[in-house]
Amino acid sequence: MGLHRFLAIITIVLLIALIIAIWFFPSNEDFRVDNPFWNGIKDISTDYPAQPLNSLDDLPPSPQETTLILIPYLNCTTAELKQLDRFVSQGGRLILADDYGHGNQVLEHMGLEARFTGQILLDPLVNYINKQFPRIIHLEPDPLTENTNNLVFNHATSLANVAMSDTLALSSSFSFSDHNGNGIWEENEPTGPLPVISRHELGSGQVILVSDPSLFINSMETIEDNANLIHNIAATTPALYIDQSHLPSSELHHTKRLLQQARSFLATPLGTAGLVILVLMIALTPIWHKKKENSEET
Repeated sequence: MGLHRFLAIITIVLLIALIIAIWFFPSNEDFRVDNPFWNGIKDISTDYPAQPLNSLDDLPPSPQETTLILIPYLNCTTAELKQLDRFVSQGGRLILADDYGHGNQVLEHMGLEARFTGQILLDPLVNYINKQFPRIIHLEPDPLTENTNNLVFNHATSLANVAMSDTLALSSSFSFSDHNGNGIWEENEPTGPLPVISRHELGSGQVILVSDPSLFINSMETIEDNANLIHNIAATTPALYIDQSHLPSSELHHTKRLLQQARSFLATPLGTAGLVILVLMIALTPIWHKKKENSEET
C-alpha cells in the first residue's frame, strides 16, 4: 500500500470518527431541547409531548388549542412578527418568556403596552439561594397557577405597564428592580410587589408573559412549584411547541444542523444514488490503480 493511499484511508477514518462524535455529542446551549445539561430544556421536551420548532413557518395553520413557548434572544423578522400576530389572533396561546432578550419587540408589534423592564429583579429577603433567586409567592388563582404556591426565578427581570387584572404572579414586597446594577436598593428604584407573570387577551388568543425563561431549564424546572406551573402550561392545551429559531447558535449546533440536512438529503432517491456511486468509486479505486500499474508494466 502506497503512502498516499494509507494517508487517505487514515483521513477518511478520522473524518468518519469526527462526524460520529459530533452527531452523538449533546448540545450544551441555553434553552435547547436536545441539551440534557443544567441550562437546557430537554426534561420538558421529554416529559411532555413538546415539539421543537426550527422555524415559525412550521407553526400549525390552525392554532386553536395550541401553545407556543418563545424565548426571543434573537430579533424576529417582520415576517416572523406577522406570523406570531396571526398565530395569537387566530386562537393560539403564546408564552413569551424573556428577561434580557427581544421580547419587547414582539409586544410592540402586537400593540400591547406591557414591557419587560430588562432590569434584574432582586429580593434580599424572600429568596431561594440569594437575592438573585427571588421567590414568587403572590400568585392569582388561575388554571395556569393551579397547585402552585411558590415559584423560584433565576436572574429574572420584571414587567411594566401591566394592569392588576392581567397579573398572574407578583414578587414579594421586599423585592426591587435594580436599575443601576449595584445590587443595593436606592430611592428611585421600583420596589415590590412587581408583576412577573401576566396574561393578555389578543384577538381569539392569549399572550402570557413570563419574566424569567430560566424557569424552564433542567436545573430550575423541578425547584419548588416550578414544575407545577410548567405542567399547567402543557396540560391546558393539547399541542405544545417550543421555538428554537430565536436562540443563539454555536458552531457545534450549526455543524449538527448541517449533518441533519445531509442525512435528510441522503434519504432521498437522488442522495441515495449519489452515496451508492461514491461507495462504488471508493471500492473500485484500488482495482483501477492495479489495472493501471499492470498496463504500465506491460
